[in-house]
Amino acid sequence: MTYVDEPFELVFLEEVLKDTCDAYNRRLRVFEPIVDAFMSRTAHEVFSDAGVQKLVPIKDSLQEFELTVKQCLECLTHLLGNDEDMLGLLLTERARSLAEGGTGDLRHEMHEGVELLFEEYARQLSNVLHEIHYLQRRVQSKQELVALSLDSYRNRMIRMNVYLSIVGVGTGTATTVAGFYGMNLINGYEESAAAYGNVVMGTCLAS
Repeated sequence: MTYVDEPFELVFLEEVLKDTCDAYNRRLRVFEPIVDAFMSRTAHEVFSDAGVQKLVPIKDSLQEFELTVKQCLECLTHLLGNDEDMLGLLLTERARSLAEGGTGDLRHEMHEGVELLFEEYARQLSNVLHEIHYLQRRVQSKQELVALSLDSYRNRMIRMNVYLSIVGVGTGTATTVAGFYGMNLINGYEESAAAYGNVVMGTCLAS
């Protein structure tokens, strides 16, 4: 990029901001395929222990990236809200004023170039921040889906355990009655023709 009649400090500042935004955009382009690949995996891969463990570092990395971009954006926003700070960046104009015998004080409207520069890169950082929030929402949605699926699976396991417990109680009752009558002790029902049927029927009803 060629700069004509631009103060050195503004050229330097714009290059720093441009390089920073480019670095953030490159980092964002790295995150996008990672999140896309994770979102497109089959359900059994995502809901496995390995899939859940891979979800956490992605989310943590996005949060760290978000914090970095926010700090940079807040710095630009603070400068945009302070006219004196923006005028203080015009080193060339201040030096020219002093060389011409002036006091070095600059008019407030002279910071318009700095203000436009900051507004442009604040807009770019805001766009990066919106993209980060979009990726975070996608990861959060997948995490909530994983949690719901695990809860559903856990409920099925609990229901199966309840069914098995009911069957176990019923079988245990029948086994107890059979054990009582299988001890080869005289109980008075040995000669009864209806005792067997009555015992079986009572056991089935009790179970």
